[in-house]
Amino acid sequence: MPFWRRRPKTRAEVIGAGDRARARGRLEAAAAAYQQALAEHGPDPRVHGKLAPVLMLLKDRAGAAASFRSAAEGHLAAGFLDRALAVYVQARQALPLEPEFHSEAARIHLLRGRRIDAAAALARGGRTLARSDPPAAAEMLRGALALQPANLDAVLALAPLLRRERREKEALALLAQVEPGARGPALRRVRWAVFRLAPGARTGWRLLAACVAPGAAGR
Repeated sequence: MPFWRRRPKTRAEVIGAGDRARARGRLEAAAAAYQQALAEHGPDPRVHGKLAPVLMLLKDRAGAAASFRSAAEGHLAAGFLDRALAVYVQARQALPLEPEFHSEAARIHLLRGRRIDAAAALARGGRTLARSDPPAAAEMLRGALALQPANLDAVLALAPLLRRERREKEALALLAQVEPGARGPALRRVRWAVFRLAPGARTGWRLLAACVAPGAAGR
């Protein structure tokens, strides 16, 4: 190699250049550096974890989703479940309408033996997707209830979806299961959902009773 030719930058140097560019707000330069590190030195979940948020700031949602996915899958392949979960949580916050990130976060919770956390992740995803993708939302909410039948958030999010499908009886049955354990604001939410499904004097009175005396169970 001629003495005047610069030696290629090491992986650490390329990533460091990306970090400095990101700190200075030079997002395009940061993304280019991280992409160079990946192209020249192979896939690395940590680099993808740096690249994804930068691509989000650059409005490259597809690229960000791919990098989030690569980062999480890389950590999973190495056996780092909690790192993968952290990536999916970040991805879920950045791209809330991507069903995969919600369901994968739940799957990792299950791998760690945390059923309640898995149910909460699915319920959160179902609520988020209820308007944009009702079928995917319903599937997640049913998954949450399979793990935790008394998950109030999942029931309250699934009930309106069932009403749209004219499955009021099924929705009312789910609400009846969680009502005995509901108190205060939760009870008002349940009875409001019941009233919307079956408006009438009885359901209206029970809703009013919950509003006037939040601690009362009512009959």
